[in-house]
Amino acid sequence: MNKYTYEYKKPVVQTKFGKLRGVTYGGVNIFMGVKYAEAKRFHMPVEQQPWEGVKNAFTYGPITHQMMPPNPPSFYRGLHMLQKQSEDCQNLNIWAPKTENGEKKPVFVWMHGGGFFAGNALEEYSFDGFNMCHYGDVVFVSINHRLNLLAHMNLADFGDEYKNSVNVGIADLVAALKWIHENIAAFGGDPENVTICGHSGGGAKVQCMYQIEEAAPYFQKGIVLSGVMGPSSPTADADSRKLANAIMAEIGATKEHPERMYEVSFEELAAAARKVTAGTRMGGWSPVANDWFPGFPADVGFMPGSKDKPLIFGSVLGEFPTVRFESDEKDAMTDADKVAFIKKQFGDKADKLMELFRKAYPTHDVIDVVQMDSRVRMNTQETALIHSKNGKNNTYIYIASYCAPEDGWVPLWHGGDVGYIFMNEDRVFVLNEPIYGEKLANIFSTLTLNFVKNGDPNNKYLPEWKPITEKNHYAMVIDRECACLDGFDEELVAEVAKVTPSPFGK
Repeated sequence: MNKYTYEYKKPVVQTKFGKLRGVTYGGVNIFMGVKYAEAKRFHMPVEQQPWEGVKNAFTYGPITHQMMPPNPPSFYRGLHMLQKQSEDCQNLNIWAPKTENGEKKPVFVWMHGGGFFAGNALEEYSFDGFNMCHYGDVVFVSINHRLNLLAHMNLADFGDEYKNSVNVGIADLVAALKWIHENIAAFGGDPENVTICGHSGGGAKVQCMYQIEEAAPYFQKGIVLSGVMGPSSPTADADSRKLANAIMAEIGATKEHPERMYEVSFEELAAAARKVTAGTRMGGWSPVANDWFPGFPADVGFMPGSKDKPLIFGSVLGEFPTVRFESDEKDAMTDADKVAFIKKQFGDKADKLMELFRKAYPTHDVIDVVQMDSRVRMNTQETALIHSKNGKNNTYIYIASYCAPEDGWVPLWHGGDVGYIFMNEDRVFVLNEPIYGEKLANIFSTLTLNFVKNGDPNNKYLPEWKPITEKNHYAMVIDRECACLDGFDEELVAEVAKVTPSPFGK
């Protein structure tokens, strides 16, 4: 039976724009669907209008329109959530410890994954912020914002009015951080101790915030989880303009008469985008460098406004496996079968790869080499090294190499660490195995909470975690036993990258 209870007295807070009424459950004040900005289609966000009286924040707000039906990849194992969709999607959710002494708690801000294309703040059941707030004693905020063509349609050729239309999705995030900075104290949060964290596309969004001068005053630390995917295309601006112009032509909008872009529904815009991109590689939808957004760190380095702020970079051993096993199939394989399978996969590179894998991961089954990630790990380290050039010794890397008891012990998949960080491992059943489920939840949540509170992820559950530097490429290997190792997998990762297909089709 659930030990938490609903409280009849509802919390009311005064924000810059008006009063909000939330709910209290289990000693946590919860405010859902809180509007932080508003925006005209393809335009930068602006502040909302103040209101009279008290607004209820009892239900989650709408998410941005999705261009495709939800279809979680097979390597995700958590329950996915569906929510109402709308272009009026600039809203956030707050979980705040119930306090009566005026204490200000550290603030953890969650930026969801799905690239810059899909997803939402509560996409998975395990993304709920209650446990991290309740047990971790922090204020947890999750953000919804514009995505896909609503967020990254490059209409710059249509005039100065649209010069940053290609980046309005990440401009929403800046607006959300500004709202948090100006209002979170009313909820018991410390606006001078804000950590932004994102997984996958959310990790890329965290990097965007590090690059944008306007965002710099609104956060102090960052966490990038499996969200460093490599340099941008040098033709990104030209390609995105070409795509936008083709879509506008398809719906009948012109530079002289642009009003058609506002008259058509989202469904018509999405249909036009699908038509003009059919059979092409166009339509990636992501931020593009311009006068407002300088570009990703992998392209231009970290910008002065935030380059000195601490960062954790994490990735997992499994990420996007291109080889899958059923439990019975893997369990039935002999050692000789496994070697034969690896040689079939990697040909004359197999012996070297097995040697390197056994050296890097001596406690693992060697068959894991066919499911290991190389590209996310490689790009993560490269960007972390760029950040470490600030000389502050505040850049940390972890690689989660734990194998979960499913599919013949599968290496942790893309996003598998998030459930542990949020203390929601029981909501992704396979993560919560006896003994190690709790052990890993303690490790991941404590390293995150320590970093959120004081900028250092070291804790009693781990050996000493040293920051990565140009000289020493330290990474905390989180597994059934943990170790902080220097450059332990670099040769392995480089060799695997040569012989495995990219999971992104590039």
